[in-house]
Amino acid sequence: MTTYYNNENTGFVKSVPVVKQLNAIFRAIPDNDLIAALKAPTGRPGYTVVVLWKTYIAMVVLGLPTFASLIRTLQNNPFIAIACGITSDDDIPTKFAYSRFMRKLSHPKHVVMVKNIMRSLTRSLYNALPDFGRSVAIDSTDLKAWSNGAKKPVADPDATWAAKLDTSGKKKFYFGYKLHLLADTRYELPIAASVATGSANDMRIASRVLSEARFTNSKFHPKYIIGDAGYSSDKLRRLIRRQYRAEPIIKVNRAHKKALFTETEEWKALYNRRTSIERLFGRLKCYRRLNNVTVRRKHKVTVHCFLSLIVVQAQALHSATSNKISSVRQCVYATI
Repeated sequence: MTTYYNNENTGFVKSVPVVKQLNAIFRAIPDNDLIAALKAPTGRPGYTVVVLWKTYIAMVVLGLPTFASLIRTLQNNPFIAIACGITSDDDIPTKFAYSRFMRKLSHPKHVVMVKNIMRSLTRSLYNALPDFGRSVAIDSTDLKAWSNGAKKPVADPDATWAAKLDTSGKKKFYFGYKLHLLADTRYELPIAASVATGSANDMRIASRVLSEARFTNSKFHPKYIIGDAGYSSDKLRRLIRRQYRAEPIIKVNRAHKKALFTETEEWKALYNRRTSIERLFGRLKCYRRLNNVTVRRKHKVTVHCFLSLIVVQAQALHSATSNKISSVRQCVYATI
C-alpha cells in the first residue's frame, strides 16, 4: 500500500495548483443535502460517498472521458487523489464502485438534488455578477447516446432518432438526446437546462426551460431572450412578452411568411449575442466532457449533463467571489 498523505506535508499539498483549484470548486458546490442523502459506504469499506462524488467532479474538471481514465489519473497523480480525500492507493475506487455509485446518484430523488445544486449556483451567480441574466439566449445541442440505435434491442431505450443540419446544410441523423440550455450572453454561463430525447420539439422544451429559470430565481427578468429560427413562433414570442416582460430576439423562419420583418442594425447586433451560447456549448463539449456520454437512460444522462454545467458555474462563482469577474468567461477553458 502506498500512502499519499501525512501531516508533515499539509502546507505543501494545499499549495499545489491542482489541489487549490479542485478545493475551490468543491467549496463552491452546495452539495451537503445530496451528500447526506447518499451517505452510506458504496462498495467495500473506504469507498465513501464523499470520495466518489469528489472524484466524479474532478473527472469533469479534468475533462477525462471515462471512469477508467479517472482511475489511472488518481493512481498516477497523488495530488489529485489527495484533493479528493484519498490517502492511499488502496482507497481509489474501482470501476464497479463507480457503476454502483452512478446507479444510486441517478435515482429520481437524487437527480432532483443534483438539479437543486445548479439552481442554488444560479441564484448565487445572480447575486455575485452585475447584470447577470439581463440578456439571455436559448438553444439546444445534440448528444449521441452510448448505444447503437440500429441494433435491436437498443441498449438505451430512452434515446431516440433525430435529424440535424451539419455545417454544409445537409441533414444528418443521430441517435441520442438533446441538452436544452438557457444561458447569460454577457458571461456565457448556464442559467437553466433540460435534457430531452433527441426527437423532442425545441419549441415545447423552450417554454419548460424558461419556466425553470423563473422557478429557480424570481429575479429572472431578462430584457432580451434570443433564439435562432428553430424557435420562430408567434406563440413563443407572445409568451416571452406577456409572461416574462422581455423582448424576443428570434430569427424568423423563412417558411413563416406572415412573420417576416425587416432586420434593423440594432436587431442584428442583439441577435449576434446568440453566438455566446454556441461558444458555451463548445467549451462544455471540449473541456467539461459533455460529449463523453458513457451512461445509458435519461436519468443518468441528465446527471452527466448537469455535472458539466455545475462545474462551469462553480468555477465562475469562485472567480466572481475572488474579485476576478473579468476572468469569469475564461474559467471554463482552464484545465489542470
